[in-house]
Amino acid sequence: MLMDDKKASASTTTTPPPSSTPPPASTPASAVRIKNPLISRRRFLQGAVAASVVLAAASVGASGQILGPLIPSSSTSEEIIDWTTLDNRYKDVKGKVGEFQPINYSEFFYYPYDSSVSPYYKNVIARLPDGLVNPLHPSEEPLKHVVAFNVTCVHLRCLVNPGYDTASGEFRLQCPCHGSQYRLVDGVPVAGPAYDLGLNPLPEVQLSVDANGKISAVGTLIGEPGIGRTQ
Repeated sequence: MLMDDKKASASTTTTPPPSSTPPPASTPASAVRIKNPLISRRRFLQGAVAASVVLAAASVGASGQILGPLIPSSSTSEEIIDWTTLDNRYKDVKGKVGEFQPINYSEFFYYPYDSSVSPYYKNVIARLPDGLVNPLHPSEEPLKHVVAFNVTCVHLRCLVNPGYDTASGEFRLQCPCHGSQYRLVDGVPVAGPAYDLGLNPLPEVQLSVDANGKISAVGTLIGEPGIGRTQ
């Protein structure tokens, strides 16, 4: 080999092989930070407790008492029916077999609350058959010929209806659920569970009549609608 070739070979710089590991990437200055959880369990519980305290405070009125359901004020009087209309219904069916039923000469109404408050404020007014007299108005015309009762059975709160009891031959207010029966003239239980348990009469609706014969419910019920009244 020539001397010039050796010097050229010795002076040649050898390039190292490239590294297989890439250099670390630099973190951009605008990298997005990882956000913390929206809310911790502890903060959630604290918020729930605070909200319940606020709601409890809001349910207390200015008097410091817990607010109840919004029940409208009870009526103090309500016109029910005209006496002539009720009496004519009675005369139309009097003596007719199968038609002479109290349901044909009676009228349902709500008092002192309407049906939106409770179905148990439903009442019935009935024209008494001849020979019977309302004990509250034995001499006042025409009130001595009519009675009105709340129709909530005092046994288990079914709603009674006026009807005719063939066994006794009497007009009565009858419960379709368990067979309790009440006298039409005074609402006293005379058959069925209400009688067997010695429960009180159906609550009576007080009545008044004006100069034109309009019959109205007035004042408060004599008795309270409910279950198992014994006093």
